[in-house]
Formats: sequence, structure tokens, C-alpha cells
Amino acid sequence: MKQKNPKAPLFVALTSLIGLTGTTSAALLVYEPFDYDQTEPINNGGAFLGDGSQTGAFGLGTWSQRSQGTLGTPAAPPTNEADVSDGGLSFTDAGGNVLPSTGNAWVRRTRQGQIATSSPVVTSGFSADNSTLWMTFLYQDLGFSGPDFGIGLSSENMIGNDNQSLTAAGVGVGFGINSVGGPARGIGALYYDNATEFTRVTEETATFNGPAASDLFLLAMKVEWNPDGVDDVISVYNVTDLTTEPTNPLATATVDLSQAEQDSLDVLNISETQVAFVDEVRIATTFGEAVGGSSIPEPSSLILGAMAGLLALGRRQR
Repeated sequence: MKQKNPKAPLFVALTSLIGLTGTTSAALLVYEPFDYDQTEPINNGGAFLGDGSQTGAFGLGTWSQRSQGTLGTPAAPPTNEADVSDGGLSFTDAGGNVLPSTGNAWVRRTRQGQIATSSPVVTSGFSADNSTLWMTFLYQDLGFSGPDFGIGLSSENMIGNDNQSLTAAGVGVGFGINSVGGPARGIGALYYDNATEFTRVTEETATFNGPAASDLFLLAMKVEWNPDGVDDVISVYNVTDLTTEPTNPLATATVDLSQAEQDSLDVLNISETQVAFVDEVRIATTFGEAVGGSSIPEPSSLILGAMAGLLALGRRQR
């Protein structure tokens, strides 16, 4: 009888595993924990988020702030601006898993005027065809009449209004929370297609229904970049499990942005005309990196772990 070669199944198993996982590598592209000096209370000596002193987050430049298109300065701050709070937000999912967090938070406590904060993106790797982009962030509406909120990547700054309009016609992908009638505010997937105004697809049942303050949410946007001629897919989620990539979006929008248009997404915008907290903004190529990088094993980790186990099995078979 011919003796079996114990290395053969090992080789086949490893080859199959590598084929399944491919060569995809995870990358965290932007991380903004708002780890800046507190600027509250409002109009505290001209200090606000966007006064020129908030810079240095991973993948971002210096923050600025606009109110109806007017750029705020320490001498003339925006009306009831967004600020850096005293302390940040924290999140634990239903299974007891904790989102890594640090620093303070983005906050707007008084509802008057309309503002948008913007920061240039100073890293790359966002927009290659046949790739995926994830953005996650913590959000809590503080009450009054429900949020009018937007966050996303675009080619232009936002001006600061209820509709998250851009300062000039451009392209963008984003996550919005906007009125769907009365106090109800629905989460939507949105995009800008060579326009100043967004196109939006909203969830069927509104998540927010003020005037009371909301729970704290970990929210997410997923963008699937496809080649020219095939629609890119923008999906939005409410994340309740840090260990499993969500698969049931609240809403999905599609738009065919060219590679050049995708490459022009170089501004991170946050707009809010009500009152809210925002914190722990992450943009990454995988869901695992977008929730702190330690919840879901990446392909390389899976390969290494499997290799160790299979090699040990091979040694036992000798």
C-alpha cells in the first residue's frame, strides 16, 4: 500500500485558504477622535471647532467651520457653532464588546443658525474601482426637534444649511439624517452628482422622532466602488454588533461616479442644524478597521492562524 503524503492535504488546504481570502489588506485611512482642547462654553473667547487650532487627526488636515457659507474666524465665530466638548462618547454593543475611543467629541448644544465643519483629507486609498470603503461614527441627537445632519466625503465644503448643500457643484457620498415629515427624521444614503444638492434614499421607518434626546448610535456607511459604467453602491447601517459586518442596510443609493470623480473626494464634511454629539469618526477599507481594528480578523490574520493550526496538524500526522 502506498503511504499517504501528509504534506499534500496541508498544501491543498493552505492554497484554498489563500484563494478564499485573496491578498486584500485592511487599512485605516482616517481616524478623528476629536482629541483637541475643549472649546466650550459656546463663544468662549472666540474658540470653536474650526478656529484653526484643531489639526493633526489621522488622515485629516485643519478643521474649518461655515455658517450659510460664511467662514468663521475667532474674531467672528459662527452663530452657536460646533465645539469640542469636555469628554468624549463611548459605545458598547449588545454583546459587551467595546468600541475603542479616546479624546473629546464634536458637539453643538444650542439650536440657532446653521453650520458645517470641514477638514481636508490628506491621505489616499479611498476610491479605487472594485474596492470597498467604510465610515463609522458615534452620533447622539440632543433633542429639540430632531436632527438635520450630514456626514460624508465630497469634492467641496458644505455651506451649513438644512440640506447639507455644497459651496459649489461637486461630487460626494454620504450619510444623512433629515426630516421625513413633522418631527420624524430618517437615516438616508446620499450622493452629490455634479451638483450642490444631494440625492437621497431614506429608510422606510424613521429612526429619530424627537423632541427628546435620542439614544447613542454607532452608525456606518459602506461604499462599493465599481468600474465606470457600473453604479457605485452606497449603503447605510445602524451597527449593533462590533464583531460582525452588517448586511441589512437601512437604505441604499446608487450612482455611477467616474474614477476621476471618485479621486476628487478630498473633504470630510459634518453638518448639523440642530443639536447633537458626533465622535470617533473612522474611514477604512474594511468594517473591522472601521470599528477599531480588533473585532474582526483580517485576511492576513486568518491565514497566519490557519497556517499555524494546519502545520501543527501536519506534525501530528508524521
